[in-house]
Amino acid sequence: MEATQEQQRQKKLSNFSLPLLTSNFASVFGEGVYRFGLNWFLVSTYGNAQLLGWLTGFGFFVYLLNDMYVGAVLDRFNRKWVLVLSDLFGAIGIIILSLMINPANPQTWILFAITAVMYIDISYEYPAARAILPDVIKKSGLARFNAYVSAAFSAGQAMGPLVGGILLRMDWINLRSFMFLYGMLLLLTAGINLAIRTHPEVIDRVSEPFIQSLKNGFTYVWKMPKLFESMLITVWANFCFEAFIISMPFLVQKTYHGTANEYSLALTAAAVSGIVAGFLLAHYTRFNNLNTLYLDFYVLGFAFMIATFVNVIWALVIVIIMNGFVRSSFVIKVNTVRQEESSSEYLGRVFGISFFATDLFAPIVSITFGYSVSKLGVWTLLVIGIMMIVGMLAIKAVMRRRYATA
Repeated sequence: MEATQEQQRQKKLSNFSLPLLTSNFASVFGEGVYRFGLNWFLVSTYGNAQLLGWLTGFGFFVYLLNDMYVGAVLDRFNRKWVLVLSDLFGAIGIIILSLMINPANPQTWILFAITAVMYIDISYEYPAARAILPDVIKKSGLARFNAYVSAAFSAGQAMGPLVGGILLRMDWINLRSFMFLYGMLLLLTAGINLAIRTHPEVIDRVSEPFIQSLKNGFTYVWKMPKLFESMLITVWANFCFEAFIISMPFLVQKTYHGTANEYSLALTAAAVSGIVAGFLLAHYTRFNNLNTLYLDFYVLGFAFMIATFVNVIWALVIVIIMNGFVRSSFVIKVNTVRQEESSSEYLGRVFGISFFATDLFAPIVSITFGYSVSKLGVWTLLVIGIMMIVGMLAIKAVMRRRYATA
């Protein structure tokens, strides 16, 4: 009976969803425009990345607080409405705060407040957008659609800095403008999310205490080797990604004396490479696995190390582009593993735990590299490259033993 019901549900699902694809583009596009403006204004105003590091570290602390609960929320409530309401919350909060900020001398408390609102929104919006896929897309089409989603995500990342760079050329633009635009785009995204057609799997949910539900989720991931491996990779990959992201504006401006236009074009090129990664993996789905992901990180780590000794801005730009390709590939591959290996009953908690793994060390690395990049300069690239390669080799060794004893 259950098999028949699932077959009938699969027939109702689609191989493609334009609203879901557009939602992924719109949300990251708005975030990209705002982050670009915020990063540039803060570094140009204060001459360093310290406040940016504190804001990012605080944001990831907000992430961690919400990541503990978002998985259980997604497994208890309608994932589509979690998606819609999270973006509505973000839109209203950011628009209100944008009207209160002094763009000439931004109040620090408002910068922290808008960071909190933005990260609360993202804490629920991103996992919900991933966990909802099996309620929209046929199981046979998940790997391909994940690649398309990543391409749309990367397209948003490409357009965000590009539009941000164009806006910065206008005399009237300021931090308030970036904030208000982001709020309006979140409002539009919430409307797009309403158009997503879902067919959730009917599950007899056992009533259990909230904390017990969280424990069961962690236990489930621990017992599933591939899921556990994807979490370990996620922790270390995002440690390295965040170190580079927080260091990037300072490296471009202060170490290589680049312009806002060069920074914008580098980020856009990185996001375009992410789009390329998405389409490649959509076409060559056999490479959509964790084994090829290790190779991606080894190559990127060596590129960081080589760029350290080629002390010109084009070497940094190449690394930024390669980072965009690998980051997109990483997202596609780990999300596909989680959707294919997880039962629907636990899928929300699996993605909640995955975002907890994503954010686990981000506050520490953001603050640490926010301070250290001004002292290390170009040697920051060498540190990140070594961390990336050594960390992935260690995870590979640990999981080899785990699979051997399974």
